[in-house]
Amino acid sequence: MKNNISNYIEGYGKGVRVLVYLLGIISALALLFIVGVVMIDVIGRFLGNGVRGSIDYIRLASAVVLGGALPYTTAVKGHIAIEFLFRRIGRTLKIIIDTISRLFMLLLFVLIIFFMIKHGLSLYRSGEVTSTVQLPVFWVPFWLAVSFTVTSLVKIYHILRPGKELIKP
Repeated sequence: MKNNISNYIEGYGKGVRVLVYLLGIISALALLFIVGVVMIDVIGRFLGNGVRGSIDYIRLASAVVLGGALPYTTAVKGHIAIEFLFRRIGRTLKIIIDTISRLFMLLLFVLIIFFMIKHGLSLYRSGEVTSTVQLPVFWVPFWLAVSFTVTSLVKIYHILRPGKELIKP
């Protein structure tokens, strides 16, 4: 029975890993896009004509980068931890504190996902666009909701497998 559950958790972990890598690839492509826009804009301004709306493109792509990087950072446990406290307590207490904090974070992420979707729908209904090139912005909260959902799935894996990262850095 225990081996069966372990197999399910590992299968779950593999599926979440795929999602994390997919969002990471999208994030990396968005970062390359930002670098390209900045380079073209700087060269263009030097030659007398920069990229119209470069700030709009960079702002939108930055949201994609940040949203896509969060699940990966969480999966490798790349966030700052309270190590000085964790070094002084036993393994069992570490697992208990870690699980409780992850459950609170999971609840927080679920609330954020709800409000991101609500905000995205509000932006969609209002027709909100960027200031210069008039690109729609409603999709940004939806992208962040997807990112936070995948991050929540990573948190669930960490609760099921305390002390282990989903992806080795």
